[in-house]
Amino acid sequence: MKKIILLPVFYLLIVQVSFGQDCITRAANKPSTLVRGQDEFSNTVSSQKPATWNITKMKPHLDNAESWIKSRLTGFTGAKLLYSNEYSLDPIDFTNLPEDAMSQSYTKQFHRSTGIKGYFGCKMRFYAYYCYDNNNTIYTEDESGSFIQVVFNNVFASGLCDEVGVFTVNGKPAFRIFQKNRSEGRIDFYEQRAKSNVYDTIYTSKHDIILIRNSDKPVFIPVIRKEYLEQMLKDIEIYKTKRKDFLTGNYKNSLKTFEEEMKIYKSMDKSYTPEKEAKRRKWFNEDNNQEKLDKDVKKLEDDANSAAKLIVQYLGKSQEWLSRSFNTFYPFDSYSAAGLSAYFEKLDILTESSEDLTGTEVVTLNPAYFNNKLSNDVPQLISVHLAKGSYPHMLKVSKLIKQAGVLAPLEAILNQ
Repeated sequence: MKKIILLPVFYLLIVQVSFGQDCITRAANKPSTLVRGQDEFSNTVSSQKPATWNITKMKPHLDNAESWIKSRLTGFTGAKLLYSNEYSLDPIDFTNLPEDAMSQSYTKQFHRSTGIKGYFGCKMRFYAYYCYDNNNTIYTEDESGSFIQVVFNNVFASGLCDEVGVFTVNGKPAFRIFQKNRSEGRIDFYEQRAKSNVYDTIYTSKHDIILIRNSDKPVFIPVIRKEYLEQMLKDIEIYKTKRKDFLTGNYKNSLKTFEEEMKIYKSMDKSYTPEKEAKRRKWFNEDNNQEKLDKDVKKLEDDANSAAKLIVQYLGKSQEWLSRSFNTFYPFDSYSAAGLSAYFEKLDILTESSEDLTGTEVVTLNPAYFNNKLSNDVPQLISVHLAKGSYPHMLKVSKLIKQAGVLAPLEAILNQ
């Protein structure tokens, strides 16, 4: 007699569901694996910690941040995970550092703005599981385009700011940040919305940046238009002087170089004649002569003076207009009334919906917020950066991080 084996209905359902799921669904539901990556030490020639760097007091804060991240990702699916710590503790003598050196260094600019040397943090990278070309195989992304980053004591490393170290207003470094979405107590929420194309509606929000403050003081102070206009008057004078020196120096250098070339030409060309030299000098003088230099200098001065005159006119606008913030810097390398008019006319015109493109604001760091008497291992500000891009798994991460009370363990670090 043939035996009949009856499988439980539960197992039959599992088999049925597994065969019924497409590859994309299975990739999204695939459990994550966690790998501990190598810690990163910036401004070093190797991956090893420099002997002069003391990170002992930073580790407890990083341990708390690591526990927080991992607790939020318990049971996570859709991507492989890799965790590591990051240290940027420049041992450079900042007081003697040339102004143009490391102009984009987050560490240098933050020190310049606050007096605090260096920052530290951690990052959880996501390597997405994915399928392609109707293939039934699940692959793992080779490079991570998405992550959670927690940074202690540096706003520039969070992705919130841009154009760092380029502008100075009233003696203070000024830069653009994304406009704040909202605040809840001492937590400020920012969101970068940007559409890749007209069909990009689901993943319009590319980045979330959250700042956790240790006090009620604001981290940023908006730069008002009056301040910037006054700075532009100074910048125009600096530009005019530098540009005039360049034109004059370029003319003199060109003349010197030409004469040196003529000596070589005379010695090398066996068919040299005074007529040939006269032709060469004519060609050179058509583009390099005192008359042309004088015209170029006069145009420079006329453009700069007309630009300064226009700025003075705008400084006569209402106090309400002058006290407003603004969203971007003057974009051109040279100053002219035409260029400034185009810039001023667009100050109050929004070309994109805030749903499609997050606005920006020009700010400086609040000097009353940071205490530069504290060592750089003492947390004064925490930023949480969610680089989401267009990854489906980052929608899940964003929801996990934005739930009520989730940021409490990080707030506790600042309250210690």
